[in-house]
Amino acid sequence: MLQVTELSGGLANTNLRLDLDGHPAVVLRLFQRDPAQAAKERAIHALAGERGVPVPRLLGGGDDPATGLPFALLEWIDGQRLDDAARGLDDAAVLPLARSVGGALATIHAVTFERSGFLDSSLAVAEPVDAGGAGLVGFLRHVLVDRPGGNRLGRDLADRLVAFAECEAGLLDRWPGPPCLTHSDFGGTNILVRPGPDGWDVAAVLDWEFAFAGSPFFDLGNLLRPPLGPRPGFAAAVAAGYCTAGGALPVEWRRMAALADLLSWAEFLTRPTVSDAVVATARQRITETMALWN
Repeated sequence: MLQVTELSGGLANTNLRLDLDGHPAVVLRLFQRDPAQAAKERAIHALAGERGVPVPRLLGGGDDPATGLPFALLEWIDGQRLDDAARGLDDAAVLPLARSVGGALATIHAVTFERSGFLDSSLAVAEPVDAGGAGLVGFLRHVLVDRPGGNRLGRDLADRLVAFAECEAGLLDRWPGPPCLTHSDFGGTNILVRPGPDGWDVAAVLDWEFAFAGSPFFDLGNLLRPPLGPRPGFAAAVAAGYCTAGGALPVEWRRMAALADLLSWAEFLTRPTVSDAVVATARQRITETMALWN
């Protein structure tokens, strides 16, 4: 007997748990938001299996003849989403979990590329982009000056943000490492964790459709958003786990992560519809980022 359960958390793509008597559970992932990303995501799952990146094992994939949608068939991973698990832990218990998350992220970032940019189905950089300071400034100008993002944010704050980036975004160019595999949505809803012998550990990282070749700071900036980032000791434990697993972080890594995350908050303002709550959060995060330099 086959039992099908729709999984929560997918905002545009559909994820179904399939339970067939006598067989391990699997996940059927249907790519609805951007079908062109399906082959890239399947390639990342296959590569991750070779490189030890914590992702569900790819069992198969192709195009669904009934719907025409591309799909991936993935192993089922038991675990809790990071944000849910951390909510029930005190600050001391969160620290081993943060170190595990940092170690998993270092393993992801150990996959490197010759240049930054968007990846094709073979994980080659098909569309180069500037992931440094000039790229951030250019994107902010495009979003906040040439497009309606500035009106949504508020003209005064938009102008201050562009001026701030023009002065400070060059810090991103001090990163000496090569472009690396960047998840681009590395937050609490896409990281599965479970209890281990020494505390909570990362079980798998999910949903790779936005992955590209970038710098470590895009993922670190996303991870350190509230509610996880402000928890006492969380950021330091992430950094410790990252470096223990072979990653390298400069002294100014937290500022660099906050700068890189400005791109994501600006991108939210470009969407056809955006809620007042998201705009308010973007204003708050942008203001807090600029305050780091005071």
